[in-house]
Amino acid sequence: MKQGYKPEVGAVYGVYVEELRKYGAYQILEVEQGSVCYIVLDYLETEPPKKEDLSGIRPLYLERFRYHHALNMKYIYTNRVPEDYIFIGVCAPVTNRSCKVYSGKEWGHGVEYLDEADWQEADSKQKENYKKYINSGEWVTFKKDSFRKNEGVLTTELYKAAGENFSVDQFPCVTAVHIEGANPGILDCIADASLIHTFHWQEPQTEELDFRNTRLHTFELDGTGVKRIYLPDGVRSLKLTGRLQPELQIIGETVSFTIDMETDRIFHYGLTNVKRLFLGGIKELSLEKIPVVFPELHSLTIAGEPGIIKNLDALGRMCSLRDLTVYDLFGFSADDMKVLEKLPQLRSLDLYSIPKEAGLAARKICKGKLDNLEVQRLRSDDWLKENLDNPFRHWDGSEFVPIGAYKKTMQQYKKTRKQLKQVKTREEAVEVVKEYGCCFNLLNKRYDEFIETDEREDLFSVLEQLYEEFLRDKGLIGLDDFLDILDEIREEW
Repeated sequence: MKQGYKPEVGAVYGVYVEELRKYGAYQILEVEQGSVCYIVLDYLETEPPKKEDLSGIRPLYLERFRYHHALNMKYIYTNRVPEDYIFIGVCAPVTNRSCKVYSGKEWGHGVEYLDEADWQEADSKQKENYKKYINSGEWVTFKKDSFRKNEGVLTTELYKAAGENFSVDQFPCVTAVHIEGANPGILDCIADASLIHTFHWQEPQTEELDFRNTRLHTFELDGTGVKRIYLPDGVRSLKLTGRLQPELQIIGETVSFTIDMETDRIFHYGLTNVKRLFLGGIKELSLEKIPVVFPELHSLTIAGEPGIIKNLDALGRMCSLRDLTVYDLFGFSADDMKVLEKLPQLRSLDLYSIPKEAGLAARKICKGKLDNLEVQRLRSDDWLKENLDNPFRHWDGSEFVPIGAYKKTMQQYKKTRKQLKQVKTREEAVEVVKEYGCCFNLLNKRYDEFIETDEREDLFSVLEQLYEEFLRDKGLIGLDDFLDILDEIREEW
């Protein structure tokens, strides 16, 4: 663990872009107390820039999609430049334009170059049509169904309406696919679509998925029942959901891999060169196999429901690990945090909802030594006993949920749970949901409309969990109808 650079106006840094295996460059434009404004430079080569290159350096202008000759600069909340950035030198800022974009605390690591590279390599006619129709008011009609010509997502509904005749000429602004169910012709339809890079598929209902004839690089796939997945070149992110079979084979490479842990065993499914790994939904997991199964990791995120992790000392064998995030996991102590001293490349540590003593020890070990250190929502043993099965536990201590709102939420959750356990008729179930919805209508007004997208999804998700636990086998009401009641009664949240 080493300390990064102190920000300086005009300083230029080389940045390695993992996916492109090239170096980009950033320049610091402004330094304020606790924040930095930086700009992306027009440089992408196999070697970082040299000091003598600074006189000719220029900003990178964005041209992709809706952009037209726009600068890429942003403020971030930090007072330190990452240790792995390569200091090149100091020169006059490449622009004097003011920056109005604020973007959290994270420095860039080349995603701007990836997006622009995708655009530059795309078919020129498709790019021209995208620009032409993105603000269009035109419609495309198939029998009874009509869709905007500037639709951005190829959905199941659009695909079924267009049939296998879907084309980017009809819908030149589509950049992503979100479909459900068996749609065997979908991949042939997008084979020549050079602007479509993201693909989400729920319940594909097939044993084999072959994406080799596409230009996709970001995937979220339901792997239930799938035995073989063929990936195209240059995949940057693969997320698998559903029930994965141990014999699943993935032919290809990806830099980033995300899975929900249905079991306590870790598999690579044939993947190589994984640099970023996200393991979610952990109930209980030993970490001893991670360095063996994924030996080249630079970034590791592990998240529980909450869950228990064991053998934390195994992380000490991950000499290349730079970023570590642990969320809602327990079963380790302050002594286990000594493993952090064995990670020479560690630059970022985020710990959320972990044992209190372990979190305090980590903070002491890493203070002043990392580019980023976040230790939040430390939990006592008493808290864990009380909240192990609490689906709203992450609201406790959240900066977006007032304390009073959280307490009232817990009261209503316990009441709703008790009521649904005793429900005997459809009418009773409907009344319980209405009371649940009215409660959060009142809370949202009382606490300055704190219910936004994430909180709304939590409220629906919890109600669905309660349905599965108490009503699914009673045959009183269907899940969709059950949730529709809440959707109808909720007021602007």
